[in-house]
Amino acid sequence: FKNLSLFILPFIAAFFLIKRQADSKTWLVIMGIFALAALIINIYPSFTPHDTASLSSLHLPMFLWLVVGAAYIGKEWRKHTGRMDFIRFSGEAFIYGVMVMAGIVVLGGFISLIFESIEVDAGQFIENYYFIYGGCAAAMVAIYLVEAKKSVVENFAPILAKIFSPLFLIAMVCFLAVMVTTGKSPFLEREFLIAFDFMLAMILGLVLYVISSRDINQPANLFDYLNLILIIVALVIDGVALSAIVFRLSAFGITPNKAAALGENLVLLGNLAGLAWLYIRYFMRKHDFVKLEKWQTNYLYVYFGWTAIVAFVFPIIFRFY
Repeated sequence: FKNLSLFILPFIAAFFLIKRQADSKTWLVIMGIFALAALIINIYPSFTPHDTASLSSLHLPMFLWLVVGAAYIGKEWRKHTGRMDFIRFSGEAFIYGVMVMAGIVVLGGFISLIFESIEVDAGQFIENYYFIYGGCAAAMVAIYLVEAKKSVVENFAPILAKIFSPLFLIAMVCFLAVMVTTGKSPFLEREFLIAFDFMLAMILGLVLYVISSRDINQPANLFDYLNLILIIVALVIDGVALSAIVFRLSAFGITPNKAAALGENLVLLGNLAGLAWLYIRYFMRKHDFVKLEKWQTNYLYVYFGWTAIVAFVFPIIFRFY
């Protein structure tokens, strides 16, 4: 997975560098980061149980995607508007990517079915080659579609955000209610913490996309209040997850996975708490909506630093285990 990201993301970055007519210095810096990342990640050893290698594989694509963001933004990278454009672009690319990948899955099922009718098992080919390279192709196609059909996705993306914001809120409230009534504890179940972190990442992505697709000049509306409630519920979930992580650290000791989970939840806590505070002050008319955008776009540097630490520093700290 980490090698796939090192293969495909530099091509995406090069596509934007060419399109933005970047100068030679920008080319050198961005491609130099990709080359250095590839060198470091491939010379690192990995020892059983390979926790740091797994963490690197998970965080390296996120780190490199932010490097792609620098290529996408170009000369506007110092301005919050340029970074917000990248957040919006990421959401739109995700939407197109899901649609393209759904088509690839349907085609894979069709291929499997027709070959099965002549008693040929195509399952191994589909699993080992088709979905891997099809996924890479889906990423490239999604990037192209966002650039080529930008006006199309800009029209329906805000509608999708408004549909899924209340649905995610209902799902989270139901999840917390069921967890409390059934007595399930995240303090002992590792799977609960994984589900919590996945949920938080999805919520944050949705919140950011709602913010990025909003007209900053329009007055506060129902969906702004829904976004704040979504953030508050996410803060509750993050608080529970942090309590569980601290408990597991004190009970079972520190491991790469627990340290990474603790750091990620603290990073998310800072992001969500800042957004909640700024939303409240925005509703009190203490500042304009652009203040929220600036907070979020500046917070990208925190994610850039954290993903770099987990991908490149954690293996050294934990001796490549």
